[in-house]
Amino acid sequence: MDFKLNNVYQINADEALPILVNSGFQFDLVLTDPPYNLKKDFGNKSDNLEMGEFLTINKNRISFCRDLLNKEGSIIWFGIHHYIGYMQTIMYEIGLHYRRMNIWFYENGFSRTTKAPSTQYEPFLWFSKSDKKWTYNVDDVRVPYKSTERLKNPVYYKNSKGEIKKWEPNPQGAMRGDVWQFPTLSGKHYKNERTDHPTQKPISLIMELIKAYCPKNKEGYYEGTILDPFFGSGTLGVCCELLNKEGHNIRWLGFELEQKWVNIAEDRINKVRETLV
Repeated sequence: MDFKLNNVYQINADEALPILVNSGFQFDLVLTDPPYNLKKDFGNKSDNLEMGEFLTINKNRISFCRDLLNKEGSIIWFGIHHYIGYMQTIMYEIGLHYRRMNIWFYENGFSRTTKAPSTQYEPFLWFSKSDKKWTYNVDDVRVPYKSTERLKNPVYYKNSKGEIKKWEPNPQGAMRGDVWQFPTLSGKHYKNERTDHPTQKPISLIMELIKAYCPKNKEGYYEGTILDPFFGSGTLGVCCELLNKEGHNIRWLGFELEQKWVNIAEDRINKVRETLV
């Protein structure tokens, strides 16, 4: 099969990934939200596997994704607290390099049980192919300082050499931490963005991740290749196309098992492409 960038294809990711490897594709970033094995209904059995099969399949998937990364590329892999430790162990085992366990934190979700604390987060792993160089655009994802009161007076500290240094606030804001707070798509406020997909991630979150981990050119524009093997309703493609309309040059590729979601993804992406800037 001849895959072309900036497209989504209806195909099983487990079949598509080895084709990409054999075809010589390379990506700067794999950013994906695979099935968590929580028995969600995606129109197939992909989220309802026996534990051993689930782990074997995911090790194969992650191994192919590793092989598809360029030498400074990274993987951002969403998971759930039930199993994220297994995915982290797999990434160590296959030679990827741990950068951070991040948390997507939200307060507008809802709980289906009173027998455990309400779930307010989903973890996502960041591993890089190299232990020396990787992309993280720290200034692109800074956040507002929580308070400016303490910034009125200089802050002094000692560096690693014992020298006294003066700290001043960055005019672009504070460094983002590893807790990324964005609301889910529940409620009337997000009805225009929300689709029927049971695990759709918000544009606000995925956009910020692209800004953090996609390489940039000398002019400061995002210019990288991104793969999402579990494309769902197409949020990654929507975000890439929105950025490309601003002058960036992000090339992306998506795979999705169910034609229903491919159709929804293509419709969302086409609406972005057809909308005047």
